[in-house]
Amino acid sequence: MSKVSVVVPIYNAGKKLEKCIKSILNQTFRDIEIVLVNDGSTDNSLEICNNFRKKDKRIILINKNNEGCIVTRRKGVESSSSEYVMFVDADDWIDKNTIEILYNEAIKNNIDITVCNMYKVIGDRSLVKHKNESVYFKEDRIFTANEIKDKLVVAYFHGHPFPSNLVAKLYKRELLLTSGKYLDRISFLGEDLYYNLEMFLKANNVKVIDKPLYYYRVGGNTSKYMSYMFDDMVNGYKIQKEVIDEHYQDSKQSRYNGISIMLLNTFKTCLANMFESNLDKAEIKNKINGFIVNDCIQESLLNEGSRKYFEKDYLDAIASRNTEFLYNLGEKAYTRGKPRKLLINILSKVC
Repeated sequence: MSKVSVVVPIYNAGKKLEKCIKSILNQTFRDIEIVLVNDGSTDNSLEICNNFRKKDKRIILINKNNEGCIVTRRKGVESSSSEYVMFVDADDWIDKNTIEILYNEAIKNNIDITVCNMYKVIGDRSLVKHKNESVYFKEDRIFTANEIKDKLVVAYFHGHPFPSNLVAKLYKRELLLTSGKYLDRISFLGEDLYYNLEMFLKANNVKVIDKPLYYYRVGGNTSKYMSYMFDDMVNGYKIQKEVIDEHYQDSKQSRYNGISIMLLNTFKTCLANMFESNLDKAEIKNKINGFIVNDCIQESLLNEGSRKYFEKDYLDAIASRNTEFLYNLGEKAYTRGKPRKLLINILSKVC
């Protein structure tokens, strides 16, 4: 049995997949198994996986019909055999010392979840890269149960920059297998966050390492209409509210403030995202009309934190069901974001 399993969910990763797999095979820590889970790719991803599998017996390949990332990750974990599991997304890559550092830290102090810093990069050569400089990565540190709850998990309620990604973390496999109760309520948006939210509250300890060992690729498909976005953000709000009611009775109002602000911020993103679609003006307005009567949106409007945080015109437009205002708000946000998306797409191809 290998000491660490690396699960790679794959869907149409193309040429980026080779860099990802090579970075795992070239680890200084050799006692690993690599679980490649092809989620019904229609490009040459399966061929790439097969070519690597023929060359290295540590590779396990699962080929299945397209079911989405949540199911794909789960099947990878269930097919793994190691005590510890980490995820690497198929278009990302890792430093050659990543697994050795994370595993040694986990074993030394019997850590449930070990978290490393990451670089957000553009392009294969990572000429453009950005390290997470937040307060959570000022020093290497072990967080115990109460500290995890009070310092790390609360970051997920307030949009603080403690990473919610499943990548750049080494988990005890048992923790992954016994968690995931919220995932059947999410299509995609927030999958990482709600899985981690549950696992972090169960964890006895978490080790955070400042050293960036994971390269998270930004760019490529940066413009995509997400038809599920509104439902996912509302269901996510409900999940967070349930967690707050169960674990944060002593600071409930403050946490409600955070998730209400996050919901209404994401709603702005949702408005802009509809302009990535083929929906016409009447169809977009019709969707907005349906969104603004949602109970969670209306509840967040009344939240004291939201009323202090957002501009009055925005809140009044939702309250008065001013669809025209919200349509224009989304269109302006979409237009403002186009140059940045275009620049990232260009850089991702030339860097």
